[in-house]
Amino acid sequence: MNMRRHLTAFATVAMAGSLLLAPQAANAATANLTPATAASAQQAPPLSPLKLTAYYPHRAYAGGTITYTLKVKNVGDLATDLAYIGGYAPKQARKVQITGPSGSYCEADGREVACLFDRVKPGKSVTVKVKVWLRGGASGTATAEFATASIDVPAGGLETLNIDNLDTGVDLKYVKVKTRILR
Repeated sequence: MNMRRHLTAFATVAMAGSLLLAPQAANAATANLTPATAASAQQAPPLSPLKLTAYYPHRAYAGGTITYTLKVKNVGDLATDLAYIGGYAPKQARKVQITGPSGSYCEADGREVACLFDRVKPGKSVTVKVKVWLRGGASGTATAEFATASIDVPAGGLETLNIDNLDTGVDLKYVKVKTRILR
């Protein structure tokens, strides 16, 4: 089972049982940030489409950190049932941390990051932070990729959601963000 399915299963069970985890506080410097945007794409259009905007620095020093601020906005007319944001940190990462809003479930596994949260009302936004510690010998361009998805729960509620057939990773449109590494 890939990490996305594992996270979806855990978050669904956690939300159904009102066992929501609180994320750690994010510590991020936001100087010299650039936004990148994309709308999520799925086979069937979601009832609550999400727009992703990524803020990130143009430059970072080898051995330093890069903090990505990912803003997810519900651009639909209905609140989300479940929302997902995830992606991949740069190959030059030696450590990765992701933090989300209160009540979300976020996890980093190597370079892959994912965060699940429930309600995002129409016109409202949620912010997720991804902090990446670069290796001391890092060089070149640090390229990260992030995507978001709105997951519609069937009319029967969370109990009827077929987690085994839910694969958000296949239909996601990733936003690439690039940071030049200075030495």
